[in-house]
Amino acid sequence: MCCRPRRLLLIEALLRLWTHVLTLGSHYGVNAALFAALYLAHHPLFWGTMAWLAARVRRRQPTAGVVALGVFFWVMPYAYVLVFGHGLPWWAYGVAGVVLLAGGAHAVREVRRRLRTSAAP
Repeated sequence: MCCRPRRLLLIEALLRLWTHVLTLGSHYGVNAALFAALYLAHHPLFWGTMAWLAARVRRRQPTAGVVALGVFFWVMPYAYVLVFGHGLPWWAYGVAGVVLLAGGAHAVREVRRRLRTSAAP
């Protein structure tokens, strides 16, 4: 057989990428596996908090604590890199800021849209 199966090529490429990420993580003082775990965990935690926020808004209950919790969950993986990373390139701060702002704006639009549709008769 002259060519390797695509699945094997994909696995090899992913392993090379993960090795590169681990190298970068050790160079900048960030545990790549911990960042990946925080990143994977923050999505369900954040969206669960947003559902809780929507329910509290509909019931006209205080929301400040839930909003703070949602912000914490959204920022958690990026804050880990920005706080514990050292010698990061200047553009890493810009990328993190853009990701946080764009994702936060999307989350606000999504929660508002869901509140409007759930309040409609």
